[in-house]
Amino acid sequence: MPITLSTLFTTPQDIWDLLSVEGVDLREDDHNLATGQLIVVSADALEGATSLTVNSIPVALLRGAQLTFDCAGMEAPVTVYLSSAAVLGSTSLSVVALSDNIPANAQARDSGVNAATGARLLVGARKGTSKVKLYCNQRYDDVQLARSGSVLDWATVIAAKFLCTRRSQSCPKSIKADYEETIEELKAVYNGQLSIEDIGTRGADWPSVTNVIVNPAYDGMRARVQPNISDQVPVSHYQYIDWNSASSLWL
Repeated sequence: MPITLSTLFTTPQDIWDLLSVEGVDLREDDHNLATGQLIVVSADALEGATSLTVNSIPVALLRGAQLTFDCAGMEAPVTVYLSSAAVLGSTSLSVVALSDNIPANAQARDSGVNAATGARLLVGARKGTSKVKLYCNQRYDDVQLARSGSVLDWATVIAAKFLCTRRSQSCPKSIKADYEETIEELKAVYNGQLSIEDIGTRGADWPSVTNVIVNPAYDGMRARVQPNISDQVPVSHYQYIDWNSASSLWL
């Protein structure tokens, strides 16, 4: 199954929460990836307000993004922090309570770092998802994996490690240690030594008993399974069923 937004085991916001702003932000001179966008307030916002009405934003913003507004006759700039993510085209921003009034037509210049960071976070989320699938898809399908908290943690840590080293920089010791622990746990899942909590596997993880009978009525493969007196456990391989016994009335 190709990896799409709906099958990611972690999200850009999860990675942002793990690494914080300092851990994921690009510099404004990072190979001209900072494209920039202008955010304009469309209605007055009073001190203490927790939402800000703005013109439609051209680039999505992550929770925790910092914006500094000025112009429109403001005596001093006011810095606001987003309390939740804002999608492309949003006209309302959820913010931490404002420290001062912000009038209509006030402007904030987003350096564009948030937009470039968002793209990098999405790449990281895909890499984290791919690595988890590599180790776990032998026993678990994507629908089940997406429901597990451990899978979320594994994919997030792997994505964080990618972001920390993508510019050929050393990885912080804490992230490196988490990554190594994650890989060890994924290896245990792959080898059947560890079961992921709260989700089901592709098949049963326990032995089953199959009763067979040698039926001379068949020209080939006379050893046939008697499903009526065998464990009713689904199997992934083909079985030669003794249909005579399957269709008989067992009392």
